[in-house]
Amino acid sequence: MRSVAIIGGGFSGTMVGVHLLRRALRGQTSVDHVLLFERSNRIAGGVAYGTDDPRHLLNVPAGRMSAFEDDPDNFLRWLRTRDPRVSGGSFIPRKTYGEYIATLFRDTLAAASSAQVATSVDRVRDEVVRVEPGAAERWRVVTRAGASHEVSSVLLAIGHFAPPPLGNDDATRAFEAGPLFARNAWSAEALDVAPDRDVLLVGTGLTMFDLALSLHGRGHRGTVWAISRRGLLAQAHRVSSTPPRPYPRPRTLDSWPATALGYLRGLRREVELGADQGIDWREVVTSIRHDTPAMWARLSPRERARFLRHVRPFWETHRHRASPETAAVVDAMTGSGALRVLAGRIVSMREERVGAEACAVVTVRERATGAAREIRCAKVINCTGPDTDLTRVQDPLVQHLRWSGLIRPDELGLGLDSDDSGCVIDARGQAQPGLYLVGPLRKGKLWENTAVPELRNEVERMATTLSGVVVRTPGARARV
Repeated sequence: MRSVAIIGGGFSGTMVGVHLLRRALRGQTSVDHVLLFERSNRIAGGVAYGTDDPRHLLNVPAGRMSAFEDDPDNFLRWLRTRDPRVSGGSFIPRKTYGEYIATLFRDTLAAASSAQVATSVDRVRDEVVRVEPGAAERWRVVTRAGASHEVSSVLLAIGHFAPPPLGNDDATRAFEAGPLFARNAWSAEALDVAPDRDVLLVGTGLTMFDLALSLHGRGHRGTVWAISRRGLLAQAHRVSSTPPRPYPRPRTLDSWPATALGYLRGLRREVELGADQGIDWREVVTSIRHDTPAMWARLSPRERARFLRHVRPFWETHRHRASPETAAVVDAMTGSGALRVLAGRIVSMREERVGAEACAVVTVRERATGAAREIRCAKVINCTGPDTDLTRVQDPLVQHLRWSGLIRPDELGLGLDSDDSGCVIDARGQAQPGLYLVGPLRKGKLWENTAVPELRNEVERMATTLSGVVVRTPGARARV
């Protein structure tokens, strides 16, 4: 019996399950049983689509968000069964997209059941805490509840962990352990703050945008402060009723020097050429989307590090853009002074009490002047994004996999090492047959691997691999 354990029920894990069932309906898989492990009660929830706030919108227009590469209008058709007014250029609430993926999973499961295919899928609402080699060329998956499952292959579809701490000194750690700090921006208590008190959001990316919108929607009257090293804000998508006219792949792309500076100059030249043709820079950036994994692979380790250090903040704000509606609210908030964005770094954080009221006192060193500024607020919220450095992540499964030597964090702290097929690389540098990785933790290998237009191709390829994988004995593992 061929069986697969998928650990993680977000977009990647759920859609691999969908593709395995679709292959079963076509008679194109040898997999008999799929176990989909998800510790929450929601399919396709998690950080990306778990929000219930309708103000939190997708940052890709609906016309580009189909879950299937070969059916680009799938999501749009599904949306129009609910609201015929939706266009390809609409930006939809993220929770609605989560409902779409959950519906795909349920409908595909029902179709497979009706057709009485040999492949079955079971959801397991439990947390996986260990994965280890089992007997007879199989793998053992152990959950927090103590259940043990023997499978032929394991797919790690994990990817989003709480942001890293803001500092390593004792005073910062003590403050972050207190009630005035929210490490997880999506926790229920993160925005538990009086409407007339100031709030400090650490990070100025799309997570900050979401929290600023939530505060604005609640009628928050205090000042919302936001800080990052450069104070850069995500650029906005253009307003359009249909997806914009695509820009062709740059003809000179393959000759761009394989350096961080070479890529930056090449893209700038292409933006200038596009402008001469009346093409918006956004479409020029999008035109290299499918080439970014190969471009990343061409960079040496040193150049990748230079890209992350010098270019990444600018790339992120131009590549991962905000919806027009979201950007308009943020612009209005900054214009009115309700949102104040700072470029600088946090020097210290402490709690101070004035009578019965607790206050966070945050000292910031401004980037432009070097001057110190003191911000007094009711809450500090970490909006810096998920931690991808798995040497410091406290997740029990990740810790066990590292301890047993089954995984190797990549050298740039972007996730885990894997080979071209998604097979996990262990601590000795060897591929682990039957142990696979999909999703954002492959950024070290692929760089752009967080948005649906990239992930939908990867999950389909992974389902194909799992359907015909030849499992060999994993062998002995060394502890690290």
